[in-house]
Amino acid sequence: MRLEECTIYITLEPCPMCAGAIVQARIPRVVFGATSPKAGFGGSLINVLQMEALNHRCEVVQGVGQEESSDLLKQYFKNMRNKKTKE
Repeated sequence: MRLEECTIYITLEPCPMCAGAIVQARIPRVVFGATSPKAGFGGSLINVLQMEALNHRCEVVQGVGQEESSDLLKQYFKNMRNKKTKE
């Protein structure tokens, strides 16, 4: 499915699989909050979203709500760890 008229808003920079899916769907604009230095394929490690070798490139806007996104993700993973220890 092509999503050529869409913008995707995400809290964390896309991983390799997500970045590939975004390119394949031809989403023209990607907006994300927090970067992912260890797994980010929207500019941190590699920028799959804007590779010249691929058939589609996205406009990338990063750092929008970065602090809030980072806080949300930290809280989510903290809750997940706490949930596992209680089981």
